[in-house]
Amino acid sequence: MDPSFSNHNDRSYRDIDWAKFGLGNREASSQQPEANGSNKTNRMPRAMDFGSEYHYGPGGHQASEVNELFAEEQGDKPWWKSQFFISEPVLFGTWDGVFTSCLINIFGVIVFLRSGWVVGQAGVLNAVLIVFATVSVALVSVLSAVGICERCRMESGGVYFLVSHVLGSKFGGALGLLYVFGQAVGCALYVLGFGESLAQLVGLNSPWAERGFASAAVLLLGMINVAGVKWVVKLQFILLLILLLAGVDFAVGSFIHTDKDSGFPGWMSENIVNNTFPDFQEDNNWFTVFGVFFPTITGVMAGINMSGDLRNPSRDIPNGTLAAIGTGTFLYLVFVLVLGSTCERATLLTDFMIAAKVSAVRFLLLAGLYVSSMSSCLAAMYGTPRVLQSIANENVIPVIQILGRGRGPNKVPVFAMAVVATVTLTFILVGHINTLAPVVTMPFLLTYAAIDYSYFALAQTFDIQLRREERFRAQDFQSPTFDTSPHGGYGAVECRHSDAVDKFGSDLDKLFPERTHHKKHSGTHSSGTSSLVSSPDEHSSIRSGEEDGMKSQQSRDTHIHSKPNNWYSGLCNRWFSLIGALVKLLIMFLVHWVYALANIAMIFVVWFYVGHANPAVKPGIASEFRFFTWLKNALLRLMG
Repeated sequence: MDPSFSNHNDRSYRDIDWAKFGLGNREASSQQPEANGSNKTNRMPRAMDFGSEYHYGPGGHQASEVNELFAEEQGDKPWWKSQFFISEPVLFGTWDGVFTSCLINIFGVIVFLRSGWVVGQAGVLNAVLIVFATVSVALVSVLSAVGICERCRMESGGVYFLVSHVLGSKFGGALGLLYVFGQAVGCALYVLGFGESLAQLVGLNSPWAERGFASAAVLLLGMINVAGVKWVVKLQFILLLILLLAGVDFAVGSFIHTDKDSGFPGWMSENIVNNTFPDFQEDNNWFTVFGVFFPTITGVMAGINMSGDLRNPSRDIPNGTLAAIGTGTFLYLVFVLVLGSTCERATLLTDFMIAAKVSAVRFLLLAGLYVSSMSSCLAAMYGTPRVLQSIANENVIPVIQILGRGRGPNKVPVFAMAVVATVTLTFILVGHINTLAPVVTMPFLLTYAAIDYSYFALAQTFDIQLRREERFRAQDFQSPTFDTSPHGGYGAVECRHSDAVDKFGSDLDKLFPERTHHKKHSGTHSSGTSSLVSSPDEHSSIRSGEEDGMKSQQSRDTHIHSKPNNWYSGLCNRWFSLIGALVKLLIMFLVHWVYALANIAMIFVVWFYVGHANPAVKPGIASEFRFFTWLKNALLRLMG
């Protein structure tokens, strides 16, 4: 080859600006002459290595001037689309996720500000009874929720998913909205406690000062939630540590000092005698005091609400939630017994900051008080928008579909968070702790009653399906659909007979999906003979495979598992759940019958609206069970 042609061709390659075409430049090494002079004359133009070299800038982004043609495939994104906080979903476990979220929710502002008032009104004995009643009400619902998590498919959505998956989206959507409302009002209650204590600390006794501090706290916590779940959980660890230190400081302070001028004479038998029995004032009774204390445990479902961010929800939720309830109950009793044994009754009724006077280091307990308010609101503002987001994503209520949008890998519900914050700010401006507490109590009692009934209906439906499965198993080898014995028909007659039988069986499978589940087990008995029969149409096997896949997915979505053998499974009892649901409804009317009727009316209004606006919503997996039919049959059996 002519060397001049080779050199000219090589220079032409060097002169071409390949970057304008989105292609990489030649390697620098290819442009340097060979050391051996004889190779110069025989050198041929090298093939271009198009798109083989990419130059990456800081952060792993490809330089914008290199290979722009394939920038999207190579991961080059504009800076405004970059995720500065999290680049992939973050999942948590039992202790870093569920236990932390639950405990900072149930060890809240009511314990610090109203434990003394509860003891002053109800006495030590009734205060202890109120604590156990509060924990029992929540514990039955937690065990019901745990039973549902173990026996069916679990997804994100928390409380809403549990109820809608079991009882249907129509009822689940109505109850989910009520739960979101209760959480938003509860968040207002928490930050009002923060505003009340902070206003007293700086010497501002104006209610508008309390509301101003509370509103600022809501805005700050909202921004932290927008930053992402990773930052929320990191902050929760710090808050939980401060809370536990405040509890220890309170207990130690009751032993090492006294303050008789402030109504804190210390451990005296006289205090215990005077504070043992109730002394209700200002039209209060046992149930009204219970209504004030009950909101302290309403955050017990925080771990369930973060089910979409857990590694193993079926394992993490039960262990973390039950551990948090046990720890929280111990802390409740410490505050009740210490205040009842060391303080005068008049002080307990009038001084809401008496716990700070009992503590050894006042600043540390105040820090715990502020943290309890902030942490409860933080956890509520984390879980509640995700429940609202799940309702919107399922299009149960069409008018709120926009609230299903999320930001980032964890789909942070920014729009739903804005709605929750707006409701919270509204009740901050119009409410007070003692007036908001009964308002918060009603939605949670109704929600917990629905969870209890959901588990009862789920267990009853499992029994119905089990009895039907036994009937199918008994009729297995008697049904012509499963008859594998040789027939006397030949040719087209046998084919038409087989097609008719298969079509009949397919229709029955559509009416009774349980047949497909049973066929999986019975199919092994006839696999040897059925493999000898070939279909006249090869495409029918493809269609059958697709239909089997769809049926398998439907079976996974609606399948109810038997109760597993975990250490807590024996506590998940359907009869406890049914009794718990009835008791919660009774407590609602005893606390405040007007609020109770208003909440029940709201449920039916939303339920009626969903039925008309979106009549095609999916039924629950427990739709076969009819409570009133079961009740009628049970009464007839009892009457003989």
